[in-house]
Amino acid sequence: MDIREQKQALRKKIRQEMQPLPPSYFQQAGKAICEKILATDAYRQSDCIFCFVSYGKEPDTYPLLNQILSDGKVLAVPLCRGEGQMELRRITALSQLAPGAYNIPEPPEEAPILSPADVQLALIPCLAATRDGKRLGKGGGYYDRFLATYTGAVSLLCPQRLIQDDIPLEPHDILIPHVITE
Repeated sequence: MDIREQKQALRKKIRQEMQPLPPSYFQQAGKAICEKILATDAYRQSDCIFCFVSYGKEPDTYPLLNQILSDGKVLAVPLCRGEGQMELRRITALSQLAPGAYNIPEPPEEAPILSPADVQLALIPCLAATRDGKRLGKGGGYYDRFLATYTGAVSLLCPQRLIQDDIPLEPHDILIPHVITE
């Protein structure tokens, strides 16, 4: 089995393990993760933050997104532009989000585009991760492409129950050593 097949098998296993977890687990995990992020120097020192908009069984990022806006920081969220491609778009209110690609809440087309160079802190999702920052995404490559060009501070948001002992890596996979769990 090659690495790609190993990752697909691991994704399937993790999705099965996630099935019985209630939405309340992801809400509580998101709240605790949010509190930890807000306490970091990286957050306090950042004027522009890129964060995913949670959907389904991901740690709830809505309280964090609201706090970023309340703190007067620039908030960039992803807008899917095709297979494996996303743009960073600035929003000023969560009410601007509407279901987009894969039914994930996205900013409107007219939202201003930001570049990775504008961002001081990126908060990245995962399906699972290891404690040392090996990330297993959902397989689309969106965040791998972003991370390949991004040079600022980055944290990986992963609920504790999705932490794995090991995740196989491909050459394009980038470690994110700052993993935040609840």
